[in-house]
Amino acid sequence: MIAVDLGLVPYDMCLSYQKSIHAARIEHKIDDVILLLEHYPVITIGKSATKDDLLVSEEEVRRRGIPVYYVNRGGKATCHYPGQLVAYPIMNLKNHGKDLSLFVNNLEETIIRVLGDLGIQGKKVPGMRGVWVDGKKIASIGIEVKKWVTMHGFTINITENSALFSFFVPCGIRNREITFLETFLGEPDDIDLKKIKGSVIKHFGDVFSIPIPEYLSKRQFMRKYPFLSY
Repeated sequence: MIAVDLGLVPYDMCLSYQKSIHAARIEHKIDDVILLLEHYPVITIGKSATKDDLLVSEEEVRRRGIPVYYVNRGGKATCHYPGQLVAYPIMNLKNHGKDLSLFVNNLEETIIRVLGDLGIQGKKVPGMRGVWVDGKKIASIGIEVKKWVTMHGFTINITENSALFSFFVPCGIRNREITFLETFLGEPDDIDLKKIKGSVIKHFGDVFSIPIPEYLSKRQFMRKYPFLSY
């Protein structure tokens, strides 16, 4: 497996890149990949969302300069922004038991271990996906699988962006709050994002029993696989 740090990228460009990597993985032209990144502010609407998940009109959201994308992942509405860590594993689950529930459970376990490295106790909530701290959601999961190859993935809220979350019902859950790492770790400048990314890679490899010998920058990855469309 290869880990890639894409940095801060627009959602539409990254979605196109994911699709290109996904197609290459199906055709066995590339190994499993996990992309680590941040997005510019955006709201995405999953397959199970309804019109009630947006709390303001889509036109109002776009007027404020925030794109809205309807995507084929599971789940409802969520958002991305600088200060939220996003991980997109593009993996062939034929090599991991063809078990979607196990895959999502392993994503949750990875996040819980990453939080543990920071001295934060993350938990699962029965009947709800994602990871929770003190009853508030700190990490979300939404995946898409075609021909047993995954796309999309999970997010960990690091710095606060309550304004963006106020435009929609996060993951369709109205009776629970969202939380952020900075609530527990202090000022954003005290949070080492590079270290958190390293923790994600380590624990992802441990939980899935996958060696991850390469951690590439976007430029290095693009040079290695120039046939991918970005």
